[in-house]
Amino acid sequence: MFQNYFKLAYRNLLSNKLVSGINIIGLGIAIACCITVFLFLKNYYTMDNFHVNADRIYMVEYVENSAEKQVFGNSPMPLGPALAENFPQIERSVRVELKGVRTYLGNQVFDELFYFADPGYFEMFTFPLQAGSAAALNDLDGVILSHELAEKYFPGEDPMGKAITVGFDGSQKKGFTVKAVAAPFPENTGFRFDLLAGFNTLAALGTEETSDWAAMTRGTFVQIKPGTRIEDLENNLSQFVALHNAANLEKQIKSFVFDNLKNPDPKAYEVINRPAEASHPMATVVFAGLALLMFALSCFNYINIALGQAVNRLKEIGVRKVVGGRKRQLIMQFMSENLLLCFIALLLGLAFAQMLLVPFFNSIMVMKISLSLTGNLAIWAFLFILLAVTAVASGAYPAMYISSFQTISIFRGKSSFSKKSKLTRVLLCLQFVLAFATVIGGVLFMSMGDVWKKQSWGYQPEGTLVMRLDEAGQFDLLKNEALRNPNIRQIGGASNHVGESVWRSQILVGDQEQDAARFDVGAGYFEAMGLQLSQGRFFDPLRKTEDGNSVIVNEQMLLDNDWADYQDRQIRSEGKTYDIIGVVDNFKLAPTGVMKPAVFYLTGEENLSYLVVRYASGTGDQVESFMKNAWQKLDSGTPFSFFHQALVFDHFFREFNNVSKLFGYIAALALLIACMGLFGLASQNYASRLKESGIRKVLGASPRQIILQANRNFITLLLIAGISATAICFGIFKVAVVQAADFVGNIELGILPYLLANALVFLMAGIAMGWQSYRLANVMPAKTLRSE
Repeated sequence: MFQNYFKLAYRNLLSNKLVSGINIIGLGIAIACCITVFLFLKNYYTMDNFHVNADRIYMVEYVENSAEKQVFGNSPMPLGPALAENFPQIERSVRVELKGVRTYLGNQVFDELFYFADPGYFEMFTFPLQAGSAAALNDLDGVILSHELAEKYFPGEDPMGKAITVGFDGSQKKGFTVKAVAAPFPENTGFRFDLLAGFNTLAALGTEETSDWAAMTRGTFVQIKPGTRIEDLENNLSQFVALHNAANLEKQIKSFVFDNLKNPDPKAYEVINRPAEASHPMATVVFAGLALLMFALSCFNYINIALGQAVNRLKEIGVRKVVGGRKRQLIMQFMSENLLLCFIALLLGLAFAQMLLVPFFNSIMVMKISLSLTGNLAIWAFLFILLAVTAVASGAYPAMYISSFQTISIFRGKSSFSKKSKLTRVLLCLQFVLAFATVIGGVLFMSMGDVWKKQSWGYQPEGTLVMRLDEAGQFDLLKNEALRNPNIRQIGGASNHVGESVWRSQILVGDQEQDAARFDVGAGYFEAMGLQLSQGRFFDPLRKTEDGNSVIVNEQMLLDNDWADYQDRQIRSEGKTYDIIGVVDNFKLAPTGVMKPAVFYLTGEENLSYLVVRYASGTGDQVESFMKNAWQKLDSGTPFSFFHQALVFDHFFREFNNVSKLFGYIAALALLIACMGLFGLASQNYASRLKESGIRKVLGASPRQIILQANRNFITLLLIAGISATAICFGIFKVAVVQAADFVGNIELGILPYLLANALVFLMAGIAMGWQSYRLANVMPAKTLRSE
């Protein structure tokens, strides 16, 4: 019996190639999206569970002693060894620290993150090594590379024993030898390393005081012994809270807490400076929403086309019922057709996902995914469930509806399609609301990037060249060389630079703690950058002692504190009080233009990591060449590293463009599915209106009138869908901008993106309906009416 069902189903698919093709392609695209989202969410919600001891590994976090409970993921430097020493229930403790470094390999320079860890790192975490051994962590000159970095630095070569030079803090260089290489990390890794050395190497560098309770490390992990209750440890940490608070009067800790690596706290994503990534519920909402959107569009397509095709199968249904066919059998027949179609769509979806969506996803996202059917029970279970849900969601209603017609009504020609027509219109409207919303979302997202690019910087970035320094003393030598070039107008320096390296700083204004961007700069930095003074004065090289106790702030600092001016205003930072001596105009701190308070501190030339020069218009290439020659005179043995300030945010915009491509890709697929469904319905509309169009032509109707009459319902539904989707997206965007103001700023896009998105959807819908409308308008009345 089932064999006959599928034989008939196969023949029916072949006899309706256009309709079958539209449904298979639409469902295949939706299934491919669902598979890709499943692979991502599977990795996202199983992060770090591959570690053998993950259920016994905990991160030590602390709760800040303030009115608002805030958890931080970093911890005091000595805490890990102290916990292991005082609690026998702890099997081992491992601290991790990271530093932004610059690596030198031949004439190449790379900006990387360098990790340091205690010797038990590879015993605690399941990161296999493909070469070398974990003993490399005890070697002061040894470094362990990730598989990816080894391929990047030494493609096609054996990296073992190779030398790498690393620059720390812009002034200290150290040579390392590759002593081990890690195997490729699993896809669901929530934390990883590229360069890794032992904590004893960090201590030897002298940049961190590893025994100071006021100093913080990136993270502290503890592995407890089997059977240990973590609550017993958590309730006995008050002595360590007291040790930290005694050493750091400015930042007091309320308590230490533990968070499991395998089963993190539901709000782990809110932890600041968490050493391991935590899943955010918004990721589920966004990606699952995209998958459901595509799934709903394709199912609406199928239902619309199936209902539209019902009139062509009435005689078949009537004959089957006359010869004894039951409703249940008819439903099984139609469901078998649908199941076969969905199975073909599933195979097509697997191909789409493997060849298109997964590679595209991996090209723009940090977390990588792969589609493998071997030894992966989860994906097989998901595919089976997806096939069943797709078959039922897309085919159940059409099968029950079509099989419900009465035999007598069919042969007497009195079957009513009014309910079907209403449902078809509702589904088509919903389908295009989703399509409009997706396209509007994609256009809005791309428009945001365009607005951010065109925002005022608050200063003139053109005409500024920035050089990255490696060692103390280089600033003074390069400055002397730069003074010899008449095209260089201003020279300044900084430890961290506007646009490239912003340090987050906690300051006290009165008794209120505030968050501010911190910049340590030398005298002349403001002039070299072109930052505009609105009140007071800049740092003066002749008043170093006075200015060492002073700061300069931006206008946002005044606005946030309701100050009319800077006079007699002070802030407190790291236990020291500073007088405000000047205010600069607000400037672009981040690519999105988010405005935050900023504080500039004076620092000595020995601490400067950047040299900034402002040059005369049109002399950029000449100045760049001049400074490169000056760098080579230093004989530092490292390449010249520089950039023009106008390009400082280019990396962000490249990454943003990649994400924009993802949204654009989804919008294009959603629009394609919707328009394929519209094309199918337009084809059915063409077939049902041949006689009517012939009569209208005989009576003198013009082609334009015939087209408008035939597509009136479609046009009305598209207008309703466009207006509804625009209103919905406008409201959601306004709410989203308010909620994400700390990241996107106060952005206003106007009405143009909405008009552009609507025009695009109407254009594609017009193309989808155009050919059938053209054929209908040019039908030959004599031929059509004679055939009747």
